[in-house]
Amino acid sequence: MFNLVDTPRPVKPVRGSPQLFKSVLIDKYFSRIRPWHVLALWAPVIAFLLYRSIKASVNPFAMVGLAFAGALGWTLIEYLLHRFLFHYEPGPQRWKQDLMFLIHGVHHDYPWDPDRLVMPPTVSAAVAGLLWYPTLWLVPAPLHDIFFAGLIAGYVYYDLGHYAWHNLKPRTALGRYLRSYHLIHHFKTPNSRWGVSTPLWDYVFGTAREPNESSVTLSTSKP
Repeated sequence: MFNLVDTPRPVKPVRGSPQLFKSVLIDKYFSRIRPWHVLALWAPVIAFLLYRSIKASVNPFAMVGLAFAGALGWTLIEYLLHRFLFHYEPGPQRWKQDLMFLIHGVHHDYPWDPDRLVMPPTVSAAVAGLLWYPTLWLVPAPLHDIFFAGLIAGYVYYDLGHYAWHNLKPRTALGRYLRSYHLIHHFKTPNSRWGVSTPLWDYVFGTAREPNESSVTLSTSKP
């Protein structure tokens, strides 16, 4: 259905950047995304929403609070997507298996692939479109623009942070902690630690550890 290359999946995570689609053009231009694509798409949108909020004379303190609330809202959305969609068990249907492989399975099979660590713009734009009207009902205009700008900024941090956890060596204690936390999800506890930007919702919902887990550590040095 998805015209994928028919190659066996690795039994454990491996290095490399495999060709996913039989069409070389589709594989190159629609499945390989770099961090600068995220900034190029969403930085202007954030700036535009910020401009509209300033033009609407929204109180500066309210703007800061709403932007923070939007970013916090993204961390919850990120948690729910990762836990319930990205790790959904597709069953025996081949098309469902292929879809889930494209959504997240390839990332767990090839966790160091630098071309597939951020969300494709078509997907992130679709998610933004789906979130626009529900959040507009939650936070009406003119306050909605700055709230949504904060939500998008939270997403950008998530995507760029996710790239960094897999490909860069953190220089701060917080960065090393978040990287270790995420890599433990990959290599030690795949059924817990769903948060990437923050472990906050894992602690809220009790998924920061797996049942009966005693202790687990992972070096933050790149494997």
